[in-house]
Amino acid sequence: MYLVPISSLTPISSIQDVPENTSSESGQASFKSIMQDALNTLQESQQAAAEDSYNLAMGDISSLHSLMINSAMEATAVETVVQLTSRAVSTYKEIMQMQI
Repeated sequence: MYLVPISSLTPISSIQDVPENTSSESGQASFKSIMQDALNTLQESQQAAAEDSYNLAMGDISSLHSLMINSAMEATAVETVVQLTSRAVSTYKEIMQMQI
């Protein structure tokens, strides 16, 4: 019986070439910092889930609940990044359609 190996997603690269605006006048965080935090969280959770998957495949997993927690955290991080990106694109489209 042939087992298909588990392949992971390629990690998302960070956004380094966007100009730095750390905060606005109202004291809220900038979109870049929010997106950067979400991407960092996603990359960390992907690494943890990949390590857990490897350990499970090798039979070295000691706590199945930590594997499930890391998998759920990765799914949540992916959903957060997708939602942030989707909202940014739809906002950009709305701004571009405004009459000047």
